[in-house]
Amino acid sequence: MFKKPNPAKRLNLVLIGSICVGEALIMFALPSFGTTSNLLTTFIDVIFLCLITIPLVNWTVTKPMNQYIHDLKSARHTIVVRENQMLAALNALASAKDNETGNHIIRTQQYVKLLGQRLQKMGHHTQILSDEHIERLFKVAPLHDLGKIGIPDYILQKAGKLTESEREIITGHSIIGESILIAAQSEDVEEDLIFTAIKVAGSHHEKWDGSGYPRNLIGENIPIEARIMAVADVFDSLISDRPYKKAWTVDDSYQYIINGSGTAFDPIVIEAFIAERQNFEAIVNSIPS
Repeated sequence: MFKKPNPAKRLNLVLIGSICVGEALIMFALPSFGTTSNLLTTFIDVIFLCLITIPLVNWTVTKPMNQYIHDLKSARHTIVVRENQMLAALNALASAKDNETGNHIIRTQQYVKLLGQRLQKMGHHTQILSDEHIERLFKVAPLHDLGKIGIPDYILQKAGKLTESEREIITGHSIIGESILIAAQSEDVEEDLIFTAIKVAGSHHEKWDGSGYPRNLIGENIPIEARIMAVADVFDSLISDRPYKKAWTVDDSYQYIINGSGTAFDPIVIEAFIAERQNFEAIVNSIPS
């Protein structure tokens, strides 16, 4: 992590010190000018202070500050590179056990960004859904089903209906994904990125009415990131072929999502979904299953 002290913090001390030193020197120097008018005295005072203060501030604050900014940018670049490396590794890990296509990942990323931006425009959760956080949500969206790496293939690829015990096993993927991401936390990676991924992986199967899993969270207790992911994930699952079903039409999928408002899904997120229907369909058409 970047912990180098900020040189700007010493600016006040440098200014006070340079003014004190400058005034002291002026007191000794002024008599050598003989009798001078108030205007000339003020002019000499200003000139002396500038000659002393500017070089001192440049030497003790400006140059170190430029280096500080350079180091900060370099550290930030390093963090971004490591974040991308970590996300790529986790994405590869998730894809290794998931029969969903890469296009599913691309589409759901686009969906969550659309929903986040629409909610922001509607004035909902604006303290959370900043442009930066929406981009963060976009980055971590592919990790929502990371926990499926802990689920046996015969369950993930089963064409028929799951048994009760198989369903219980597969619902455990939320906790598995959450646990992997908690273990992946590092000081080389932005905390908010991992926290967002943890919320998405651990809670995107929660339902607004509390009937979801793994914790039966209700309403606003479900992180908004997970509520957004839930709509994006279910919609794309409906329009896609799966081992246990054929793809639904966009119209049928759209109606299913709307019908789940207030039960499975956050009504506010559904409002955003309705407003973005045209853009959702454009994504479906441009990025086929």
